[in-house]
Amino acid sequence: MKETCTILVCSCDAYGDLLKPFSKLFLKYWRDCPFEKVLVTQSPLDDNLCFDRVISCGIDTTWCERLVCALKQISTPYVLMLCDDYYLESSVNTSAIAKRLEQIKKLNGVNLRLIPNPKINKASAMPVEGENLFEYKKNIAYSISTLAGFWNREFLINLSMGKSSIWEFERYGSFSCSDESRPILVTPSKEFPFLDVVHKGYWEKYGVELCLSNGIDLDLSSRTLPPFSVKTKEFFKALIFAIFPNTLIVKTQNALSLGAKEKKR
Repeated sequence: MKETCTILVCSCDAYGDLLKPFSKLFLKYWRDCPFEKVLVTQSPLDDNLCFDRVISCGIDTTWCERLVCALKQISTPYVLMLCDDYYLESSVNTSAIAKRLEQIKKLNGVNLRLIPNPKINKASAMPVEGENLFEYKKNIAYSISTLAGFWNREFLINLSMGKSSIWEFERYGSFSCSDESRPILVTPSKEFPFLDVVHKGYWEKYGVELCLSNGIDLDLSSRTLPPFSVKTKEFFKALIFAIFPNTLIVKTQNALSLGAKEKKR
């Protein structure tokens, strides 16, 4: 498997404080990880932590530029891409993960997401017969996503070229695959046991609780829980997405170049 797939964790200097907790939880909950673990970030690290290799791409690089930079220095045909704020909360079932890797190879998929988000329904996905998988339809909102999953490395390079932020990767990438005949696959349930612990630069409460329950102390003076104003904004944003179709909203955002972009990412 080490010759087939590499774990690629995407980070940046502004999120460097997340790497030690990430590493402690990764080493605890995936002790038999069979893949090389590569971190891509801006500046070199003094300590490689849980990573076998660190690729530093420079201060003045965007999220997509760093992704391409790293992918070109990886030789395996597939990568399991994670973000630095995807913290493991329980043990990884390595044999189940290996089975999914075999499936993306067998089905010649460009992506196999290990969490069903967007939710699977008739409008978003169709079952893959005999595989306990679904295939996302192309050109729907977040059919391309950075959520934990396997990627065809060459496809991921081509998808990232010409884009900048993580938001452009997802928003524009979701509507740039209409000519792609290979499937975007997704598991029917969450199979990679992680929590997305930071949102809009702030800790999620459950992320803090996860760290504390595992004996990891956090410096909440440098990265805090979200203030009331941010929580209120996110509540109304979620309400709008619940009322209106995601694809319509994202297409409108793309057409008008709307939507906050976190420059530090």
